[in-house]
Amino acid sequence: MTTPHAQFASALDLPLLHAGKVRELYDLGDRLLMVATDNISAFDHVLTSRIEHKGAVLTQLSSWWFAQLGVEHHVLSAEVPPAVAGRAVVCQKLEMLPVECVARGYLTGSGWVEYQESQSVCGVPLPAGLTDGARLPEPIFTPATKAAVGEHDENVTFDEIVATIGRADAEAVREKTLAVYATAERIARERGIILADTKLEFGKRPDGTIVLADEVLTPDSSRFWDAQAWQQGRLESFDKQYLRDWLLHESGWDRASDTPPPALPDEVIAATGARYREAYERLTGQAFATGAEVPQATAAPDRIAAMTRVVVDVMPKPEILDPQGKAVTQALGRMGYEGLTVRQGKRFEVEVDGEVTPDRLEQIRTAAETLLANTVIESFDVRVESDATARAEVQ
Repeated sequence: MTTPHAQFASALDLPLLHAGKVRELYDLGDRLLMVATDNISAFDHVLTSRIEHKGAVLTQLSSWWFAQLGVEHHVLSAEVPPAVAGRAVVCQKLEMLPVECVARGYLTGSGWVEYQESQSVCGVPLPAGLTDGARLPEPIFTPATKAAVGEHDENVTFDEIVATIGRADAEAVREKTLAVYATAERIARERGIILADTKLEFGKRPDGTIVLADEVLTPDSSRFWDAQAWQQGRLESFDKQYLRDWLLHESGWDRASDTPPPALPDEVIAATGARYREAYERLTGQAFATGAEVPQATAAPDRIAAMTRVVVDVMPKPEILDPQGKAVTQALGRMGYEGLTVRQGKRFEVEVDGEVTPDRLEQIRTAAETLLANTVIESFDVRVESDATARAEVQ
């Protein structure tokens, strides 16, 4: 198996703590400098070819997501040395939990392989008759071991994770993983992208608080599909699946051998980079600019300031018959708009006096579960909107 070497050590002149498949960690005393390189890995190999600007895409997209999610995370600042501007952040030092936390809303990849053998994924039973790319009745938590560079991550059951990190921490990361996926899946769907699955990592602060760490919701750690193509039965991806497919089907490389993968041809490098940039641009609505200032994702605050409105979106669960949505879908078809499926939900706007603290937000979630949504047949999402967001919607 191939292993990485540091790409920026000579330019930074800082103590290198670790060089992973994609990221390099440098010691800043009580903090870390986390740098995303242009390395790309596939099938447990770090390829000899690099994807230009890939590290900047990963860093800037992660920072954008941290700002959207409103969860506690490890990023402290985007003020970094010029040599790594746009592709690095300053982070807290955490005790990383040895678990790959995977949420799946759709069946594909290793989950699809496992399902064909056992009609389950990581011990979670699933309905019969699902196909590759099928939407699951509800998102599931399917953890994996966190393997060393050059070794295989392995899907494991929740009970195996409990045995590794303890029940309290296992339940906490499961809850956090599914909550992040639910929010991100909605945001991506609004932008015409399906978030099929994603892998998250968590770490502990010295006080025991578990926070989101590493990268989040990037083409390296997630599967992004074009929503319109999926409706038509195709899986068009904005991630590294294109590269994986080239290695398996066109490169002539034997994955089962001990031979490292070949260098990527220029057209594969260019096409992979284009997919990463398209994911960034479609999700953020911003053009990707090399060396652009990283959107600031501040360290998770004790409260969310300057927020004026909390929105609760309520939708029928995917497996529930939705007569209103079905009627609209049929009407669209009669009008010639093919490939569009509508589910009709409800939107509630809650005006809050003063600042929206985490405790206040939890009260609203409880109220939504108690009064606004019938959780037997409906799912709901709660998000905070700022004055700036409200103005942007009106313009």
